Amino acid sequence: MSLKVVTTLTSAIALLLSANLYTLAAAELKVSGAAAVAGAIVMPNKAAIEKDTGLTLNITVNGDGNGLKDLAAGKVDVAMIAAPIKVTEAVLNKATPGSLSVAGIEVAPVGAIGISFIVNAANPVKSLTEAQLKDIFTGKITSWKDVGGADKPILVVAEAAGFGTRSNIVASLLGGTEITDKARIMQALAQVGQVVGQAPDAIGYGNAATIKGAGAVAAIPGVEVKQSLGLATKGAPNADVKKLIEATAKYGAAVK
Repeated sequence: MSLKVVTTLTSAIALLLSANLYTLAAAELKVSGAAAVAGAIVMPNKAAIEKDTGLTLNITVNGDGNGLKDLAAGKVDVAMIAAPIKVTEAVLNKATPGSLSVAGIEVAPVGAIGISFIVNAANPVKSLTEAQLKDIFTGKITSWKDVGGADKPILVVAEAAGFGTRSNIVASLLGGTEITDKARIMQALAQVGQVVGQAPDAIGYGNAATIKGAGAVAAIPGVEVKQSLGLATKGAPNADVKKLIEATAKYGAAVK
């Protein structure tokens, strides 16, 4: 065998080994859950997080409840969490008994953001108290005339039960009382803002990222619900997940 052939074979083997080592290094983690975590931290910094950790992230945004169900079923490695997991468990099991158990699930904090309440930009009502917001979202106040606006019905827009931002509002602002059953229900947080931006008599909520993309909406000043964000694992996180938690928390620290 000539020296040229040996050199060529050696180079080919080296390239093959290098490719295999890269594949092994870029382990994939499956992640699903809260839009608030994905939109505020993970997706805007996905490339940087993958670079920092050497991981490939396969991300599905489907809400806290679905993320926890995926985690419990072993479909994903990590669930993105935007509400206390016991609150989410209680909400889902109230609707469908036995649908979720959070036993053995651990949550690592990765950041915190604010939830603001929004109305359509054309609505003359631009100020509401915490008590008025509570009465609107629980269905006690149903007309804008009762809070200084026009004699028109209020359209409450909210996520489906089990989604993290909604669960935080129910727990923190509404004292555990559920959002009115007359609300228009959306399957994503971003859709809440989009509907409020299109419907003149609507009211909803969102974080900075979803409000920015909602269009013609105005935030109600002075009332905000703090939302803790986390990554959940079934049992203690392994080495790869620890890398993900550390990197996500690093970028989460800059988000408000």
